[in-house]
Amino acid sequence: MSNSLQHRHGRVFHRSATPETTVGRAGGFGLVELMVAMVIGLLGVIVMMQMFERYEQQKRTTTGGDDALSTGAIAMNGIQRELQHAGWGLTNVQVLGCNLTNLISGGAAIALRPVTINPAGITGDANTDTLLIITGNGNGSVEGDLINSQPAAGDPALSAASPNVYDVQASAMFSPAVAGPPAVPADRVFAAPGTRANPCNVSMTTVTGVNRPNVAVTAGVAGISGGRLFNLGSAPSVRAYAIRNGNLTVCDYVARDCAADTSSMTAAQVNALWVPIAENIVSMRAEYGLDTTAAPMDGIVDGWAGTIAAATSPRGAAFNTACGLMRASAVRLALVARSSQPEKTLDWPALTRHVTTNVPTWLGSATAPFTLPDPNGTWPTWQDFRYKVFQTVIPLRNITSQGAVPEC
Repeated sequence: MSNSLQHRHGRVFHRSATPETTVGRAGGFGLVELMVAMVIGLLGVIVMMQMFERYEQQKRTTTGGDDALSTGAIAMNGIQRELQHAGWGLTNVQVLGCNLTNLISGGAAIALRPVTINPAGITGDANTDTLLIITGNGNGSVEGDLINSQPAAGDPALSAASPNVYDVQASAMFSPAVAGPPAVPADRVFAAPGTRANPCNVSMTTVTGVNRPNVAVTAGVAGISGGRLFNLGSAPSVRAYAIRNGNLTVCDYVARDCAADTSSMTAAQVNALWVPIAENIVSMRAEYGLDTTAAPMDGIVDGWAGTIAAATSPRGAAFNTACGLMRASAVRLALVARSSQPEKTLDWPALTRHVTTNVPTWLGSATAPFTLPDPNGTWPTWQDFRYKVFQTVIPLRNITSQGAVPEC
């Protein structure tokens, strides 16, 4: 049989000399396809970056606004609480406005005013107000305790020096130092005569012992029988508030000299004197609520002003200063909180558009408007931030509790 041809079952088969082979097609992307994919990927990255930038801007705006809201609310709440207690223990018309020595750092005299707006020597940022708040924490009557007499021989159980002992009506309201624990400082007191002097000057001293009805003090005042002994407690407070470098700061005037010149101090020394308590509070404004009716006063606020004028008293000039203070029964206060970060506008970097163009306002803008500082001469300016104004009216409870004083 032939090798090239075979007959099987009537069929003819041809045998190829070489087996048939199939070549497969190679896989992959061409250059054009790669370029198109790269362009699409780049476009996706650009879109995602724009979305991320927009998200970050919104996040900064929201976060900055939230920070301003919380910071401003906390700052306002703290000052409001202190103002509500202002004047505890010193609002009797007999001593209100008197000059008290040995209370603040260094022993200098300070006027007994519950609240002083822009007190002498207390400075802050330009175009902002400062506050000085005085309050006691003593037990007993804020009217002072009647001094019945000064024992000629003193009280042997307390002191042999008669000027240093007062026989008072309610000696239980005074306390000497307690060793503890916990240790409690002695009450700080001052005596005022029955007839108010003009000018009125009194001096702070410390309770050294109590042997009813006698109260011994470190330094007494002779000839004070018929007067009153006023108790400011073991920890009277004199605090100064000021906006400094765009932050709300406080200074403890009992412990430190708040009127000290800070120009030659280091940053650490300034921060120890003026302690920052709220960041990005860029302005503070305050005004007194005044009763301006003719004597006698009615205790109703008729207007607002940044200063208190002496009021003519039916009892004579010695009471004019006290009556002016007695007619200031409220304070309206405003704080401006600023967002922590500036915001870039849509025309960045042209800098021709800003977040805001209007200075914030408050109830006292007609007489004490806000003036906001520029953090930088070019960018950012004050217009590139967001602001929130916090304002309230705070009654001075220890003044209003006196009612309409006949002397005024």
